[in-house]
Amino acid sequence: MSIGKSMGVGPAGTAGANTTLVESGQGNHRVADILIASGTSLVTTPDTAALGQGILVYTFPPGTIIINKIYGDIGLEINDATNVGDTPEVALGGTQTSGAVATIGASAATDEDLWGPHVVTGCDTGAAPTDAIQQMNGTAGLNIIILAAAAHTVYLNCADNWANGAGTADVTVQNGRFIIDFTLVPNEGT
Repeated sequence: MSIGKSMGVGPAGTAGANTTLVESGQGNHRVADILIASGTSLVTTPDTAALGQGILVYTFPPGTIIINKIYGDIGLEINDATNVGDTPEVALGGTQTSGAVATIGASAATDEDLWGPHVVTGCDTGAAPTDAIQQMNGTAGLNIIILAAAAHTVYLNCADNWANGAGTADVTVQNGRFIIDFTLVPNEGT
């Protein structure tokens, strides 16, 4: 669900499935507040094997994007007590992680090019989940620039070498929130 409107310079971005988006700003400066619904499936883990998967959480509006800052807060829950000790990586990237990978970057560098990767200290099975939190100004303190012709998608990705469980297990997002502070340089004519 998107809650946003044009703010004088170009259109607003769009929310992914199972996310709520509140986008605000003035002129070219924007802040996208992305809430991922608790219980949203992120990974269906294999039994004693590596796997990475991701979900689309946001698409930037058209134009060149200059990411100033990203704040993330994410908890994970798994429905198999055997896997509670797993410490998966989470990251935001312009592409979706996939395949038999234990780390997100092993799928593609662009799977973790916006925020992270961060190691979640454990997948909870019912109590308050453990969060991975970071505030950053781009890679190595530099702003991230997404050119107008490049993909504008933002995926929440997760990967791990999953423990021996009782078959497959579902890893779900708990308390997922990302705030992306960015500057929009609109395409000519928008």
